[in-house]
Amino acid sequence: MSKDIIIYYASVTGNSESIAQRASQSITGAGWTPQLVNLADVKPADLSGDGKIALFVASTWGDGEPPTDAEDFFDALTNEAPGLSGLRFAVFGLGDSSYEQFNGFTKKLEARLTALGGKTFHTRGDADIDFERDYAKWEPGFLTSLRAL
Repeated sequence: MSKDIIIYYASVTGNSESIAQRASQSITGAGWTPQLVNLADVKPADLSGDGKIALFVASTWGDGEPPTDAEDFFDALTNEAPGLSGLRFAVFGLGDSSYEQFNGFTKKLEARLTALGGKTFHTRGDADIDFERDYAKWEPGFLTSLRAL
């Protein structure tokens, strides 16, 4: 099996991108070859194919909405139906629990990817305001799950 993984990120303030970069360093240290890609540059069909492994790191904006750089991607993902049975993925979301739709975008993203046949390989991470600390708690389990693939 290939040890390539794509880290897709979407952010309004840059926090998700910084977590994606942090993940990239840890994933490299675990012997994998990560590629960082902004969701603004992705089409749903890019996710199809056998053996694709991905980590999605994204924030939620407003009341459960995707960040600006993920709007077009998520609209297309919602309206198209690419077969994603070859996709194994994990999701880490950054949000604010004071909002009713806490991490609403990443929850919707995970649900849609699963509905299209993708399979999660690790439990979604839901970070609150202290996202650095929350990521630090989530990452060891994620890396263990990644190594098990």
